[in-house]
Amino acid sequence: MSLWLKYWFNIGSFFETMQPNIRVLKLFGLFPYTISHVRAPPDPARSHQNAVTGCNRSSKMLKSEVKFMDVVVFTLWQTFFLQMLYASWPKMFFDIPVSRIITMVTLILYLLAGFNCSASSTLVLLFRKKFMRMVQLVEEADRLFVRYFHEIDHPKLHLVCVALLLGSFFCQGLLLLNDVTAGQNLVNTSLITQDMAKLAVTSYYYIVRTAHVTCVTAFISGLFGFRERFLAFNRHLRVCFLERTSAEHTPSFSKMMCQIQGFTVIYSNLCDAIQAFCTIFVWQPMMFCASVIVTSVFSILTIGHVLTDPSTIVLSLARIHAAVAIFYTFIFLLLVKLGSDLKREGKQTAVLVHKAINQSSKTPALVERLVLFSHHLQHQRPVVSCGLFSFDWTLALSIISALATYSVILIQFELGVPKFFISAILQQNAEMSATNP
Repeated sequence: MSLWLKYWFNIGSFFETMQPNIRVLKLFGLFPYTISHVRAPPDPARSHQNAVTGCNRSSKMLKSEVKFMDVVVFTLWQTFFLQMLYASWPKMFFDIPVSRIITMVTLILYLLAGFNCSASSTLVLLFRKKFMRMVQLVEEADRLFVRYFHEIDHPKLHLVCVALLLGSFFCQGLLLLNDVTAGQNLVNTSLITQDMAKLAVTSYYYIVRTAHVTCVTAFISGLFGFRERFLAFNRHLRVCFLERTSAEHTPSFSKMMCQIQGFTVIYSNLCDAIQAFCTIFVWQPMMFCASVIVTSVFSILTIGHVLTDPSTIVLSLARIHAAVAIFYTFIFLLLVKLGSDLKREGKQTAVLVHKAINQSSKTPALVERLVLFSHHLQHQRPVVSCGLFSFDWTLALSIISALATYSVILIQFELGVPKFFISAILQQNAEMSATNP
């Protein structure tokens, strides 16, 4: 068997599943430390406990350390992210024939994008212990899955993780190709010139955008892994307490009590892990929501201009903004879908537990344990949140209403204010054509 196949089929833990995300984030300086396996010291008490319970724990543990290359990469990316604060590029922006409102929105987004990348990498470094705790919680939940039910399909989760990252890079490559061809049309048909200052600012934008989208994609792959675990959790909860027929062998009372205890620990670990995961990595998805709004509004304006003035300049701008808006919208919908699924599975767990209570009314001790589990569910829910809002379909409806509001406002500006956004380029280009026929 080849080395790649051995690597693929030997994936058996949450840490190994998320290795592609960690490597990509380290490439962009957003994961500034190294996690490695070390052999755990022998513990006779734990060995005796594992022999009694039949739970084979791994003899390796995870260790995090900040290496020299991590410091170098982190420093270089911090310098790159924050260089826009000290460069003289804002003057070039104000020379572009657009309104000051559009200029200020663009400047603020550029500054926030770089600052957000810098702050995200710093927070990941500060929350290093929290990240290690999150990995331990998930791996403990996976061991309980193996003990009571069946093993988590880690190769499948790893495949989805790799597919999401490769799909993200492929789509961003297509976006870059689209922007290059559309930008060449703008250079050939308008007064927009191509110089080193614009090339530097454009390169900064594409690099920051790639890092930004990659972080959101890694966040989505993490949510997918959590969702699969909650789906398996509810599926086994249904099989153990609701779908057992009378012809089947009824498990012993002690085994059912142990299963309920295992369900409680798994649910608690996964909820705590999701909370830690959001605390560490949610800043990029939160900024991504603002990017979705801005790109969608610009796309609506440019597409509206195509209907009234299908010139080459307007078509090029529509291609640029519409392609980015479609790509961002797809990622946003995937993010919202997974967040909503996790929230729904948490509610489904409560429904299943209450059904199990009704069906186990003849066993008071079992009902009492299920009631305690039900009370526990009231205090913990798998919610994907940044503290300001949750990533579910309510957020999607809020963004749709914001798009409608901002689009109407900007359309009014476009109709009433001279040289605003697209009309600025068209008017300036017409003046240049009249001056230099």
